Amino acid sequence: MNRSFTEFFLLLTCLTVFFSSCEEVIEGNASLVTEDILFVSGEKIRVSGRIITTRNINASDHGFYIDENEAYPQPIIISLGEREAPGRFIGETMGLKLGKRYFVKSFVVIGGEKIFGNSLPFDTLVPEIFGFSPDRGTAGTIVTINGKNFTSDTEVFFGTSKAQVISIDFESRILVQVPPIGTQPDVNIRVISQGKEMVFDGLYKYTTGKFNQLALFPSTIRIQDGVFLQEGNTFYVGMGSDRSQTINQTMWRYRVGGPNWEQIPLPGQSLWRGFTSKNYFGGGRTSVTVPEFSRDFYRLQNGTFIKLPDLPFISVNGLAFEIGNQLYLIGSIDPNTPTSNSLVYRFNPNNQSWTLLGQAPFQVNRTMINFTYQHRQFIINPDNREMVAYNTISNTWEGIGVYPGELGNGTGIGAVFGQKAYVGLGNRSIQMWELDLTNFEWVKKNDFTGSPTFRNEAVFIHEGLIYVLRSAELQILGVTSEFWVFDPLGF
Repeated sequence: MNRSFTEFFLLLTCLTVFFSSCEEVIEGNASLVTEDILFVSGEKIRVSGRIITTRNINASDHGFYIDENEAYPQPIIISLGEREAPGRFIGETMGLKLGKRYFVKSFVVIGGEKIFGNSLPFDTLVPEIFGFSPDRGTAGTIVTINGKNFTSDTEVFFGTSKAQVISIDFESRILVQVPPIGTQPDVNIRVISQGKEMVFDGLYKYTTGKFNQLALFPSTIRIQDGVFLQEGNTFYVGMGSDRSQTINQTMWRYRVGGPNWEQIPLPGQSLWRGFTSKNYFGGGRTSVTVPEFSRDFYRLQNGTFIKLPDLPFISVNGLAFEIGNQLYLIGSIDPNTPTSNSLVYRFNPNNQSWTLLGQAPFQVNRTMINFTYQHRQFIINPDNREMVAYNTISNTWEGIGVYPGELGNGTGIGAVFGQKAYVGLGNRSIQMWELDLTNFEWVKKNDFTGSPTFRNEAVFIHEGLIYVLRSAELQILGVTSEFWVFDPLGF
């Protein structure tokens, strides 16, 4: 009986020891290691620690201490909470200061006793900027700024205007919305992280170009396919048709700074779809409905229209321009064939003679966008938007590139100031573009703010501004022609 009781007591004791050993709580100290700095940036650290023991623990808390002082008088505490199993643990925190030396150590609390691991030093990084794109655009454009170690409080300024920070991704990419333009169109971009200011070398260039309507044309006549000429600050426009229905029998003059256009006498018989340049006009038809051709030829000189000898050919819708005191005319018809529509003539005012120079590589007419730069005339082919240059010295043609914008339905603007050409605003288009004539790079300007259902009927250039008389399309009734001025650098 005593032996049986003794055996039962021993068996019960063994079972108790066996089961309690599976959930044993450490009563003594565990080995703790601050293992590795996994990641560090300007304001963020991720660090690992390890609890080394062969048994489970009953930790009420564990984590890391971080401080600028290795004595940890005012630590940043990363608390990871309770833990039972030994092994690796990872903690991270933000809000550190840029470019500072810090120290980090792990901790674990077991049985009310706080145990610390070894201390590791680390240095937070400083932010840098690498680049931004796009480098030009309007207010509201989304710009990407690339760099590293950006902090969560990062601010971005375009000049003195603060941009809206949309996101900061991976501390290396900032998306911002460009603020409204200030007092300058070209501004530096400043990035500020924790008070550290970084400035890009390159400038952000706001899109410029400002349209202002000057006045309504002082007549119900809507001139279309007429002539327009210029002497200094005095502009002339007239002839052509009234809404492409009847011949317009009026001529008008405008002086920059004056209140509006004033009517002047016609210099001769009115013509429709003649050629027109800065100082010459001629050809065309004398009727909208009947193919009656005109060989009249005039020159504007000191405010007076001087009649020159009649044209030796018929020209309707020809494109005229002046280079080196010579008048050039492309697109004469006599008779009307594809070949004759690309003929190139030159007029010498010294002996009042015309010379046939050859022909253009495609059919040309006055509605095509064109402009003069030095000894070349640039023309944009509406069939493929290719820009070609006619060299008046070598009498050769050369492809230059492709116009990136909308051509619309013809009658677009081509104007040159210095080494920049301004192109666009064809019928049904509101786009304007700037072409750098030194490297042939295109830059978009601000869109036209008026109605696109008008056609440019006269274009004048004076002191860095482009003046445009625009007439509404035929189907639009009761609308007066509009007079606009475009400042390519305005904003």
